[in-house]
Amino acid sequence: MLQRIKLAIAVAMLVAVPVMAQSDADVIQQAQAVLHAAEQAGARTYATSIYDEAAAHLRFAQDNSSKSGMREKARMQAIEGLWAARAALAKANWIGTNDAIRNLQGDIRRLGGTSDLALAEESPSLALQRGASSKDRIAFAQAALDQARAVGAAQVAADDLDTAQKNLDGARKVTKAGGNNDAADYLAYTSEMMARRAYYLARAAEASKQITPLQLTRTQLAQAQTERQAAIERQQREEAERRAADLQRQLTAEQANREAQQAQLQALQSQIDEQRKAQQARIDADRAAREAAERQLTETYGRYESAITSGTAADVESLRRQVEDQQLALRSIQERERLNEQMMDAQLQGLRNDLAASQQQGADAALLAQRQAELQQRQAELEQLRKQRETDAARLTQIQQQHAAAIADATAKRQQAEAQAQEMKAQAEAAQKAAEQARAQAEESRKQAESARAELDRTKQQLAQRDAEAQRMRMESELAKLAQTRSDKRGFIVALSGGLLFDTGKTTLKAGAKSTLTKIADQLKTNPAARILVEGHTDSVGTEQKNQALSEKRANAVRDFLVSAGVPADHVTAAGKGEAEPIATNKTAAGRQQNRRVELVITQ
Repeated sequence: MLQRIKLAIAVAMLVAVPVMAQSDADVIQQAQAVLHAAEQAGARTYATSIYDEAAAHLRFAQDNSSKSGMREKARMQAIEGLWAARAALAKANWIGTNDAIRNLQGDIRRLGGTSDLALAEESPSLALQRGASSKDRIAFAQAALDQARAVGAAQVAADDLDTAQKNLDGARKVTKAGGNNDAADYLAYTSEMMARRAYYLARAAEASKQITPLQLTRTQLAQAQTERQAAIERQQREEAERRAADLQRQLTAEQANREAQQAQLQALQSQIDEQRKAQQARIDADRAAREAAERQLTETYGRYESAITSGTAADVESLRRQVEDQQLALRSIQERERLNEQMMDAQLQGLRNDLAASQQQGADAALLAQRQAELQQRQAELEQLRKQRETDAARLTQIQQQHAAAIADATAKRQQAEAQAQEMKAQAEAAQKAAEQARAQAEESRKQAESARAELDRTKQQLAQRDAEAQRMRMESELAKLAQTRSDKRGFIVALSGGLLFDTGKTTLKAGAKSTLTKIADQLKTNPAARILVEGHTDSVGTEQKNQALSEKRANAVRDFLVSAGVPADHVTAAGKGEAEPIATNKTAAGRQQNRRVELVITQ
C-alpha cells in the first residue's frame, strides 16, 4: 500500500507541481477555505453530492495528517478534497445564478411579460457512479472532460483542462487493464473534478449573461404597471375634483338666493364639509402610507446591504427586487400626495372666484369675512402640507443617497470577494499571502465602517468579526510554523514534544524550550480573545500516580513560563492528564515518545 501511495504522489507531481509544493498543513488549510466559500455560496443545497465528497476527503486528511504511515494518503485526500471543493463552489455559483434567473422570469410573467429562456440544469445530488476499476474511473473522468470541452470550457479554464488531460494520460500509463491502481484512481479523480469545475464555470458564465437583460425587462414591466395604476388614480382624483367643483358651483348659486333656499344651502355646505373631511382623511392616509413605505424601504435597504456583504446570490437578487418594488410603491404614494395638493389648489382657486363674485354682488360683510377666513385657513393648510412633503422628500432623498453609497461600497467588496473566489486556481501563492490579503481587506473594511458608523452599525460589527477571524487565522498560521498544530471540537491545538521541553523525568524547562515558548507566547499575545489550556501528557512507564503528578508539574511549568512571557494569567490554565490520553502505542519507544507531550488547547 505504501509503495502505491508513493507512486501516486510521484506521478501527480508531474502535473500538479504548484499544489504539491505546499506543505500538508497549507493544502488542508487551502481546502478548508475553498470548502467554506462553497458552503457560503450554497453548495450544501446546489451541489450536495460533490460537496459531501469534498468534506469527506478533507475530514480524512485532517484526522490522519499527523499519523505515522498515513501522511501520504492524507495528503492525497486533501488534494482531492481541494479540487472537489472548487468544483462544488463553481456548481453552486452556476445553479444559484439559474435560481436568480428563474425568479426574474417569474416576476416578468407576473407583471404581464413573457420569458421562455431555457436553462441548462444538473441535479444537486448528481449520482457519481465511477465504476469498480481504475479503467472505469479513467473513462468516467474522460467523459466529464469531454463534456466540459463541448460547452466551451476552454475559454474560462484552459489550463485546468490541459492539466486534467495530462493527468488522465498519466493514469492510463500506470494502470493495468481491468485492475485497480491507487495512483490512477487519484489522477482520475482530480482530473474529473478539474473538468467538472471548468464545465460549471462555463455554464455559470453563460447564465450570467442573461441576468442583466432580464433585470431590465422586469424593471420596465414594473414601471409600466406603476404608471398604469397612477393613471387610474389620477382619473379618479380628477373625477373627484370635478364633483367637488360642481358642488362648489351649486353652493355659489344657492348662496345668491340664501334667504329662499337656506335649507338646501346648508345641505350643500354639509356635503362640501364631508368632501373636505374625506379629502383630509385621504391626505392623512396617504401621509401614513408614505411614512410606512419609507420605513419599510429603509429596513429593506439594511437587509439588502447585509445580504450583499454575507448573503447568497439568490438573497441579494431577491432583496434587490424588493427594494425596486418598494421604491415604485413609494413613488406612487408620492404621486397621490402631489395630486392631493393639486386638488386643494383647485379648490382654493374656486374659493377665490366665489369671494370675488360675492364682493361684486355686494354680499353682506359677515359672509365676506367668513369666506375670507376660510380661504386663508385652506391656504395655510395647503402651504403646511406642501412644506411638510418637500421636507420629507428632501430627507428621504438624503437617506437614499446614503444607502446607495453604502450599497455601492458593499457591492464593490462583494464583487472583489467573488473575483478572489473565482481565482482559486492561482493557489500557488503561499498561505501567508492569503492571510495578509484577508488582513488588508479586514483593515479596509474596518476603516470604511468607522466613516459610516452612525448609519452602518451592523456592517461595522460584521467587519469587526471578520477582522477578529483574520487575527485568529494569522495567530494559528504563525503557531503552525513553530510546532505541530491541528483543530478539533475542543479548539486549535499546538502539540509540543515532551523531549523538546524537558529532560526525562524532569519538570524544569530546557533552555532551548524557552526560546520556542517565548515565540509561542508572542503569538498568543496578538489575540486578546484567546484562552489557553495547557495539558501535560506522559507515557505509561512508571506508576499512574507518578505520571499524573509529573504531567501536572510540567503543565504548570509551561503555564508559568507563558505568563512570565506576557500572556495574561487569567487567560491560561493548566491540567495534567497523566497517561490517560495516549495518541500512540506505549509498546514501542517511538510511540512512548509521541505520548510524552504538552498540548496547548486554544479557544476564543
